[in-house]
Amino acid sequence: MFFNKFEHLTPHRRTFLIGAGIGAAAAMMGAPAEAAALAGDGAVLDTPHGMLETYVKFSGDTSGKNYGGWYSGHAFAWMPDKMITPLIGFTGFGLGSDHRQPDGSFHHLWKEVGFYTDLKTGEVLEHWVNPLNGAACEVMPIHNRSVNLVFSPKLMDYSALAKVGGGIMGDNFAHEGDPARPYGLPYTIIGDQLSVFADSAGLVPNPLSPAVWKRESSGKMLNVGEFYMLTGSLRQALDPKITNVPTTGAWDRLGPFLPWMLMGQAPGHLFYRSATKKITGPADLPPKLVAYTQARFPEFLQFPTDWKTPMESSWEVYKQSHAPHA
Repeated sequence: MFFNKFEHLTPHRRTFLIGAGIGAAAAMMGAPAEAAALAGDGAVLDTPHGMLETYVKFSGDTSGKNYGGWYSGHAFAWMPDKMITPLIGFTGFGLGSDHRQPDGSFHHLWKEVGFYTDLKTGEVLEHWVNPLNGAACEVMPIHNRSVNLVFSPKLMDYSALAKVGGGIMGDNFAHEGDPARPYGLPYTIIGDQLSVFADSAGLVPNPLSPAVWKRESSGKMLNVGEFYMLTGSLRQALDPKITNVPTTGAWDRLGPFLPWMLMGQAPGHLFYRSATKKITGPADLPPKLVAYTQARFPEFLQFPTDWKTPMESSWEVYKQSHAPHA
């Protein structure tokens, strides 16, 4: 049901990836003592600079070189007194770079594009009948041109962005209540496998007022949580000569129904789950995904070069490009 033909790679490419995974697993099984020693060296991850350096290596490249990220998954509808329902697929990618600043922080330049897909065929949807309310919907792809952030050894205070605070969830557990706000992320080590978790939550004013956007707005506030996991080699993470660690991961999201789904203020929310993979650029993506992006949003096949804030959200992009439904 969930296999996405839209992203199907050529057979020889898939075989190579499977073989590489088996080879890596076999190598790790032969060195349990070394893996245990590496786990002890993980104390550097408990320092603000050590974790910041590790996270940027995992998510990007500390040298400032360009890179990208590819994601693919499914969104589920949760509504009171109803079964959780698989609703729609999605796939896309982002391109960016990270630039070290004199104060030890990184400017993260990023833009992202994504497309919603049919659960059965995997094909991109441009029109869709919402099974929750029967509405005929024009599907709006994800196309956020500026998703720029600052990663710093001191956690940023994002509460200024909204009337109600938002940002890294609970100071990412380890440093809650510390007035110095040192950067820290939860992580787990299994042999040479390091997984780092970066979670955020926000309760912010909805750009789409429910008084005006009656069918698109879920309410006065947007209550959103995003949950990232990146997994790579602990050995490479701790090697100061390495600036970019190959990673796979997961991106999950809990939030309101999307404006184009025309759910109004119906109770419930969307849960996204997806797999992610760091890439060098568009050449690593399935040709069909690249071709569709070239046809619809060709500028997203180019790496961003301009540092600008604030970041764009899908709700703001929708407001700029649509008029309220009657």
